[in-house]
Amino acid sequence: MSDRKKNIVNLSRTIRPYSGEMSAAMFSAFLKQGSVIGAAAITSYIAGIALGKGDTGNIRLLIVLLAAFILMRALGHFGEMYFAHDVAFRVIRNFRLDIYNKLAEIAPAYTLRKQTGQIGQAFVADVEILEIFLAHTFSSFLIAIILTVLIMIALLFVNPILSLLVIAAAVLLMAVPYKMGKKAEDRGREVRESLAESNVIMVESIQGIRELVMLGQSSRRMKDINSAMDDLYKEQYMYGLLKGKQSMATQVICGLFTAAVMVCAAWLVSAGQMDKVMYPVAVMLSTVILGPVLELTTVAQELGVVFAASNRIRALLDEEPVIKDEGRLDADMEPMSVRFENVSFAYEPGGEEVLRDVSFDIEAGETVVLVGHSGAGKSTCANLILRYWDPDEGRILFGGTDIREYSMEALRHMVSAASQETYLFHTSVEENIRLGRPDSTDSEIEEAAGKANADEFIKKLPQGYDTVTGERGFRLSGGQKQRVAIARTLLRDAPIVILDESVSNLDAENELYMQHILAEQLKDKTVVMIAHRLSTILSADRIIVLEDGRPVDIGTHEELNSRCETYRNLIKNQMND
Repeated sequence: MSDRKKNIVNLSRTIRPYSGEMSAAMFSAFLKQGSVIGAAAITSYIAGIALGKGDTGNIRLLIVLLAAFILMRALGHFGEMYFAHDVAFRVIRNFRLDIYNKLAEIAPAYTLRKQTGQIGQAFVADVEILEIFLAHTFSSFLIAIILTVLIMIALLFVNPILSLLVIAAAVLLMAVPYKMGKKAEDRGREVRESLAESNVIMVESIQGIRELVMLGQSSRRMKDINSAMDDLYKEQYMYGLLKGKQSMATQVICGLFTAAVMVCAAWLVSAGQMDKVMYPVAVMLSTVILGPVLELTTVAQELGVVFAASNRIRALLDEEPVIKDEGRLDADMEPMSVRFENVSFAYEPGGEEVLRDVSFDIEAGETVVLVGHSGAGKSTCANLILRYWDPDEGRILFGGTDIREYSMEALRHMVSAASQETYLFHTSVEENIRLGRPDSTDSEIEEAAGKANADEFIKKLPQGYDTVTGERGFRLSGGQKQRVAIARTLLRDAPIVILDESVSNLDAENELYMQHILAEQLKDKTVVMIAHRLSTILSADRIIVLEDGRPVDIGTHEELNSRCETYRNLIKNQMND
């Protein structure tokens, strides 16, 4: 099956749950197009009677029929717009929900490979463009076929030659988008890709505009934006040129068809094979009889970008998750150990290994800190504990059980994390903390904030806990955001806690205070910390030193300082800083 047919089949399947509404849209479209043709036929027939001095005895009936057709056209137009768009908007809603669910399934492995603008393109722009097919193409396609067949049958009784002219014109009109369809799809794909790239650079430029202004690089960035916009314009221009050629071809066919009908009808009248009263009817109908087909070919000009958007969405929805959620065990909320057993891992298949045959044990209730130079594998260990990825070799165990035996939902309850790059949503402080446990009460949220030394500053905010933090929490300082994140982590109350530079934005006094708080609040938890600051390192029960993806030594500060050169160098650098 060709890609074009696959796209049509896949998009048609999305309409199936709403077959009732789509049937109503098709009936309305049939009513609209049929009434347009009927009104044109009656109007031209009345004109023919007037010009040919025919029988005017039924003129009142014709006027009543004309008024009925006008009313039917209005009702049909309303019904088609209402039902077709209702179906389109429901399907688009479903697409967006499916896309988010898929992203939740394949994140963060997929989202880290893709830029925000590219994901936003599929989430917003690509889904919106599908409205063209769902609301304007599906019903139009069927109505065009049905009406054309009915008209050809009717014309057979009037004159077979006119029927043949309709067949020829309809075939030619349908052939234009069919023959140019492959080029339209290719051009449409290029337009969508260029649009995605331009979205990427625009989103990045907006997100980083503070740094660009600070560094005086706004003008230079503008050149990059201008280049991206030029590339997009070129693709859109070529696509517009192709659409123009399609429009020109259809207009030529329609013009030739009308002229052919006029000449043919005049010859039939002069030859006595058709009543002269029917001449204006034939001429008028030639201008509207192909309306459904012409409407379809007009919409078909957009199918290039529609199919390109459909392919991008389908590729996302077909993306296989890096990890398979095949575990069956429920969450175990008791304190538990964490064990790395001969773990090796690379982020890309066949790529350089970030971890190499890593093995270590963390006892239940123990606080361990991972240290090492940048790129040593500390954050990768945290990512594997969170099961964002699975090891290529070896395994990770919680309490002696391979974490792959737990369901992903269970693991999310068992592990909680707070990082240096805290993400706060554009909602209240209270709701940002409540993400840790959605069913928590207001008092439990305030209690968690108090434990994280956040309650005092939160109450001083303009609306207290109801204060909206702003996008990415921009209304809060770095240290305040980290304390909100820690409150969220404490509220979650998971048996395993990961703290990735979670107090790095605090000053020395607050950092020391927060370490005492965390030591008290997390004393029954298994805590894995990633840290560079000496004060944080010294607060751990044991220290795991990583270098080039391997643990080179494990022990207390005193033990490592006496025997591990790598650790001494790290501490020396920290002291120098």
